Amino acid sequence: MTNSVFRRAAAVLVAAVLGGGAALTGASPAFATGCLTGTDSVPSPKGGPGATATATLCVNSAGYAWLDTNRTNTVTDQNGDGFAARVYVYWNQGYSGAIAVDDTSSSGSTRLYWESGAGTRFTWTEVFVCLGYSRPDDHNGRCASVVYNN
Repeated sequence: MTNSVFRRAAAVLVAAVLGGGAALTGASPAFATGCLTGTDSVPSPKGGPGATATATLCVNSAGYAWLDTNRTNTVTDQNGDGFAARVYVYWNQGYSGAIAVDDTSSSGSTRLYWESGAGTRFTWTEVFVCLGYSRPDDHNGRCASVVYNN
């Protein structure tokens, strides 16, 4: 059994124990009611395109979050401006990442992979694309929200 399958099974078990039998359908990632796809870009501080990311984010009723690996989840650096594209996830009142980095020295896009690994009572989860070493809480215009799920 892979780690991701094991973690998802554990989330279902915890939800069933804590929330009763009705939680079984809502807690399973296969029956997730909260999967959303988004795309956003952030411009280069030197002008022109900077970075683009696409992500499908899922959050279940137990507060377990993940990027749907059956969908496109990528980040692309579009400009050789010296600012690499990075993706962060805001989850459980803090940031994870950078979960992926892409710069123009690589061809194409870089795939995003992320799972929260555990449930939480804080179900708000958001994916950001940023340029350089900026982080979403810097508020300097070098980050954009790709998708969020609450």
